Amino acid sequence: MTMITLTGGRSFKLLLLHAFLLVMLSAHLSPALGFISGVGVGDANNIRCIEGERQALLEFKKGLVDDHGRLSSWQSSDENKNCCNWEGVRCSNLTGHVLELHLSNDGRENKPFGGMISSSLLELPYLTYLDLSFNDFNQSYMPKFIGSLSNLKHLNLAAANLSGLIPHHLQNLSHLQLLYLGGNYWSNIENLEWLSHLSSIEEFDLSDTNLSVANDWLEVVSSLPNLKNLWMESCDLPPMSLSSFSPFNDSKSFASLKSLDLSENQLVHVPKSLGNICTIRELNLGSNHLNGQLVELITNLSGCAKDSLEILYLSENQITGSLTNFAIFPSLKEIYLSVNKLNGTLPKSIGNLYKLEVLRVDSNFLEGVISESIFSNLSKLQILDLSNNSLSFEFSFDWVPPFQLNKIHLTPCNLGPRFPNWILTQRNVSFLKISDTKISDTIPAEWLADLPPTLKLLNLSNNHIYGRLPNVSPKRLNELAIDLSANSLEGPLPHFPTNLTILNLSKNQFSGSISSLCKINGQLLAYLDLSHNRLSGRLPNCFMQWPELVILNLAGNHFFGEVPSSLGLLYVLNTLSLNNNNFSGNLPSSLRNCSSLIVMDMRNNRFSRNVPAWIGERLPSLVFLSLHSNMFNGSIPLHLCWLKDLQILDLSLNDISGTIPQCLNNFTAMAQKRNYFFENFIPLSYDNFIVQEYFDSVMVELKRNEYEYHGTNLGLLKIINLSSNKLIGKLPSEIFSLLDLISLNVSRNNLIGEIPQMIGNIPSGTQIRGFNASYFIGNGALCGPPLTQKCPGEETPNRSEVTTNDNEENGDELGKWFYVGTGFGFAMGFWGVCSSLVLKRSWRLAYFLLLDNMKDWLYVTITVNIARLQRKIQRQG
Repeated sequence: MTMITLTGGRSFKLLLLHAFLLVMLSAHLSPALGFISGVGVGDANNIRCIEGERQALLEFKKGLVDDHGRLSSWQSSDENKNCCNWEGVRCSNLTGHVLELHLSNDGRENKPFGGMISSSLLELPYLTYLDLSFNDFNQSYMPKFIGSLSNLKHLNLAAANLSGLIPHHLQNLSHLQLLYLGGNYWSNIENLEWLSHLSSIEEFDLSDTNLSVANDWLEVVSSLPNLKNLWMESCDLPPMSLSSFSPFNDSKSFASLKSLDLSENQLVHVPKSLGNICTIRELNLGSNHLNGQLVELITNLSGCAKDSLEILYLSENQITGSLTNFAIFPSLKEIYLSVNKLNGTLPKSIGNLYKLEVLRVDSNFLEGVISESIFSNLSKLQILDLSNNSLSFEFSFDWVPPFQLNKIHLTPCNLGPRFPNWILTQRNVSFLKISDTKISDTIPAEWLADLPPTLKLLNLSNNHIYGRLPNVSPKRLNELAIDLSANSLEGPLPHFPTNLTILNLSKNQFSGSISSLCKINGQLLAYLDLSHNRLSGRLPNCFMQWPELVILNLAGNHFFGEVPSSLGLLYVLNTLSLNNNNFSGNLPSSLRNCSSLIVMDMRNNRFSRNVPAWIGERLPSLVFLSLHSNMFNGSIPLHLCWLKDLQILDLSLNDISGTIPQCLNNFTAMAQKRNYFFENFIPLSYDNFIVQEYFDSVMVELKRNEYEYHGTNLGLLKIINLSSNKLIGKLPSEIFSLLDLISLNVSRNNLIGEIPQMIGNIPSGTQIRGFNASYFIGNGALCGPPLTQKCPGEETPNRSEVTTNDNEENGDELGKWFYVGTGFGFAMGFWGVCSSLVLKRSWRLAYFLLLDNMKDWLYVTITVNIARLQRKIQRQG
């Protein structure tokens, strides 16, 4: 041991400081000495937990709602009595005291805790670590007692569905080093003064909180005490005099703020004072409303923070201008500038960041040519994402990069026309996305046969790659997703590795059978798209090997025969597209087991027999159902009315008879402003990289024409098409209670009766108000608007018809007078002639005088009436 002699006041200060450091070092090392790694097992089998703390944990469990049995090991039975072996509990290996509770739901398959956070945690006096993040506490308040857990160093309540006030009692947690509160619903963020008392804080997360209403957030954060400098000043020591004391160099307890996450807070600017946090290493300001020039923002961060900053997140803002000189941050390792409004090209100064590991500037407006010289010094680069820009790569064909990338995403930069040789040198790559990059070449067979063992995604889609596809790495231990869609590949399907998760070969020219795919038997396949090729033959009956299949699209090929029954074993299938093939027979009844189906597209085949009732009984999640242009017969099963989520129903061009069910008004999704997004994200992602996304795409007939819809646009459609069948009876008025229906086609059937007037109650914003007669044509006995054919009893003549009718009635009246006068004159004349032969001469004279007077009266009467009728006709004309 080295003897140190101390004299004078300054030496006395050093002695006190040395003693204080030894005490503090002992206090901080003692919990570490007793710490057990691992969750609930390890060396904990050799110790027993404290009985009082075990009871406190059981009481804490009572307050939680554990619907998924995550705490099933927390029991009071003898075999489970040792709480140090319980799920999520970590104890001291020396004392048995509970030190840590790891109860986060992060990374689990949606198995959150609910309920409440019990104050029984106060009975765990040595607790230093509490993680309840990503659970669901139903927007309850954060308990104030947490501020009394005085030994806490790690408190993570992120995204736990908490609300209300952040208790200012947290200021009592003087040992707290990590505090994650982001992603909740706090209501008192206007005052963060309590944060200034957390003298040991190293990592702070207050993301997704809307700090734009807080007046003092930046002042509070930037004034967090640097405990190291504070002690140095109080001891009246020069800044470097403590550099030889390992406790200050090694213990995190004496460090200042290193990580700050203020993402998703609606912030619009970054004040200069943020650059004065001299110890900051990671700064996350992503997903805000930051605007202005990038160079101005960087200038505000170029205080003493420029020497310590290693990770900078500025993605998803509205930052403009060109990429600035990041070389002023010599320690920078990761740059995130995705989804902004940056322009210009990639500056050469990027090449001076020798420590750079991540460069993500995707989804901007960058353009220009990139040469290999920019990357010549970036030997530590691991992630390169320049996608969704207009950049061109001009690399020498034989150039070998100094780096080994883990992720490469360059869609749709110009890498062609030859296949980029430098990519073949990357043997550590896990995600390779170079779709739509102007490659017009073949794929090197030797590379496909020996893909990097780390590769998880290979996406070469939307290029001009041609020729036959070689066999792909048959022996692999890792999962692999392959997307070679929209190229010009031809020939038979090659052999693929057994552990495929995604295979998309759509929009190529592959031919022959698909039986070779049955060798993909790793039971991991979630996405299979072979649509729009020249494949043929019968489908192999091996679908039971892919129980995780979510997407199956075989449309637009030449398959024939019956659909194999093993399709019914795809219990998690969301999309089944078999349209535009030559399938025949009936739909296999085993499909009733596919209860997760959302899209079922069977149009343009030769399926026959009745429309199965089990579609409505057993497929409750259907949103799109098309049996268009097949040979189905029988009636529409009433069970289809059970499909409450259905938005598109197409049974047209079949041989279906019977009446239209009145229960179609049960399609409640067609009566509401509900927009189902036809998109599926395959559950394979890594470090925020979505491996694959699938947007359902279908053909829909509107106004006698076919249109292709996909993604969110498809979700806006609400359509019923029953045209070209043999339906009879009346059009049920219940259909027109579907207020969000935009298209109804019942043309070319045998419907009768009146089109219900309720069609006029549908909102004018929908297309149904603009229907023409073609949607109802071919139903000879159907009448009423929008058809021109009138229903019996509803004729409403127009003005010209009224005039015509009046003229006809006036003509009839004139004829009546004419016939009356003629008949009367005939009778009088007849009797006058006869009487004149038998009566006396005096009588004859008197009679003829009477006839003359009668003749004059008839003439005058008829003439006057004719004149009167003619004037009436003239007035009405």
